[in-house]
Amino acid sequence: MPRPSRRPSRALAVLAALAPALALGAGPGCQGGRDRPVLVFHASSLSRVLGEAERVLEAADPRLDLVLEPSGSQVAARKLAELGRPADLVISADWRVLDELLEPAHAPWVLGLASNEIVLAYGEHSPGAAELDAARWPSVLLRDGVRLGRVDPDTAPLGFQTLVVWELAAAALGPPDLAARLVARCEPGRVVADAEELVASLEARAVDYAFLQRNLVEEHRLQAVRLGPALDLSRPERAAEYARVRVPVRLRAGEPPVSLPGAPAVYGLCVPRVATNPEGALGLVRFLLSPEGRRALERSGFTPLPPALLAGRGLPPGLAADPAPTGEGPR
Repeated sequence: MPRPSRRPSRALAVLAALAPALALGAGPGCQGGRDRPVLVFHASSLSRVLGEAERVLEAADPRLDLVLEPSGSQVAARKLAELGRPADLVISADWRVLDELLEPAHAPWVLGLASNEIVLAYGEHSPGAAELDAARWPSVLLRDGVRLGRVDPDTAPLGFQTLVVWELAAAALGPPDLAARLVARCEPGRVVADAEELVASLEARAVDYAFLQRNLVEEHRLQAVRLGPALDLSRPERAAEYARVRVPVRLRAGEPPVSLPGAPAVYGLCVPRVATNPEGALGLVRFLLSPEGRRALERSGFTPLPPALLAGRGLPPGLAADPAPTGEGPR
């Protein structure tokens, strides 16, 4: 995979110019320090992009306080829906998490942002890596002694997306029981809470292989095998094909799992009804949807999508989008 540039991007310079818009909602009496913060609960796979934005924006406008809380997407949504913690913006690695847990009771709409691609990542220590390709990876992962890690499907979308990939691969590549055998290969200690923790396990050589989002592979300069669009959940136009398989996911704490269909890996965002600085949150959203913001996402390994209203109604001014369903939700 191509290596990302370490040089500051032009998009971040544009972010600095947009800093005053992000600080909207602050009163005139706060000029001596930070204004009201913009609190963002977000998927951990967005940490690099949003972290760079935080550093540049706060340097450009000392009044701005962009507060980032990364986690698995289900955890992010549960903070608000189940624990009652207010946030100004929530961004999920699968928009359906927001649709199921936050809209409409906690958020009036969910907007599509970008798609990602699931790849098989490995390191120099990974046995059998020289034999990997898009067709032979199942046989390598099933060899004795290979250590496979994965994300818990109940805490982050990468977990249930990985299970969908395995089910699709069982039908396309075999063996028929591939998914069950790969689940059994992941010992409890190698099932982690979110994508960044899985990256850390691979980098520490605690696991040999891990299915990760492509942007994380590029950001961390890992090696990976691309699986092809029939398996990698990267193509919104293949939603019907991905939906042929279903996996169990516990979306709400304390409730039984639901049967979740496969779907494209489409990120979604929302501004909750309880946001204390909704204008500040909308300033960040407008940047992410702008041409420069879209290029910043693309350079980090995401595929920006045309703004699409995925759930709800009543978008604020400047967030115009067309309804564009990307697959069946977890109803």
